Amino acid sequence: MGKDEMAAVMKKFDMKAPLTNNPLTEPIEFNLMFQTHIGPSGAVKGFLRPETAQGIFVNFKRLLEFNQGKLPFAAAQIGNSFRNEISPGPGSSGSGSSPWRR
Repeated sequence: MGKDEMAAVMKKFDMKAPLTNNPLTEPIEFNLMFQTHIGPSGAVKGFLRPETAQGIFVNFKRLLEFNQGKLPFAAAQIGNSFRNEISPGPGSSGSGSSPWRR
C-alpha cells in the first residue's frame, strides 16, 4: 500500500490517535536504513542496517562520561560490521561464488 492509498483509508475511516483522539498527519515515506557515502569522494550513496549502529547508542552514557560530560562529541564505528546483502549477481567477480555466501 502506497502513501496515497494509506491516506485514503485513513480519511475514509476518519482515523484518529487512540489516546488523544487528535487527527493523524498524512503518511510520509521514510527509510529505516542509515544513509552513508561510499568511496573516497563520497559520491556513491549506501545504506546500512540500523541494528549495526546500536552499539554506539547503547554506549552513549559511557562515551559522554569519557568526554567528561561535555557535548558535542563524535562517535565512530569502524571495521567490517556491515555486509553486502544486495549484490548485482551471484558473485561480485562473476565467478558464480560470493565471499559472503556460505
